[in-house]
Amino acid sequence: MHRYQVFRNLHDLAHPGVRATVRLICSSFVWPKMKQNIVNFTRSCIACQKSKIFRHVHSPLAEFKVPNQRFVHINIDLIGPLPSSQGFSYCLTAIDRFSRWPEAMPLTDIRAETVAQALYSGWISRFGVPQRISTDRGAQFTSDVFHSLAETFGIRLSHTATYHPQANGAIERWH
Repeated sequence: MHRYQVFRNLHDLAHPGVRATVRLICSSFVWPKMKQNIVNFTRSCIACQKSKIFRHVHSPLAEFKVPNQRFVHINIDLIGPLPSSQGFSYCLTAIDRFSRWPEAMPLTDIRAETVAQALYSGWISRFGVPQRISTDRGAQFTSDVFHSLAETFGIRLSHTATYHPQANGAIERWH
C-alpha cells in the first residue's frame, strides 16, 4: 500500500494531530523516514488547516515612531490588585515615550470611569493632552467611556495585539 494512502486512510478517520497520527500509523506500519513523512502529510492536510484554530499566531511587531517631543505619545496600563492602602488596590501606570517619564496613579477599582478619571486628573491636567495613547486591549481601554474621553480631547488610541504584552513594552518593562 502507498504511504500517502495509508496516511489518508488513518488520518481521515478523525483528523488527529501530528503526535496522535504518528502513534496511530506506527502501531501498524513501518517505512524509512516515517515520522518525517507523517509530520509533513499532517501539516499539509487541508481539512485540518481549515478546522483547527491556532490561537497564538505570532506576527512581527510593528514599531512606533519615536516622538520628537515630550508628552506627545504615552503608554498606559493597569497593575493590581495590590495589597490595599488607604482604599487603593490598583494603579494606572503611564510612561512618556520620548522622555520615559513614569507616573503611577492609585485607583480604588478598575472600572472604565475610574480609569478615565485618573488619566484625566493624573496625567492630562498635569502634562497636557497627548496626541496618542497606546494601551493593551483591557476592557477599560476599549470601553465607550475611554473612547469618548479620547474623542473629546482628540487623542488617537492605539491598542496592542492580543497576547503580545511586549508590544506595550515601555510600560510593561516599568512594571
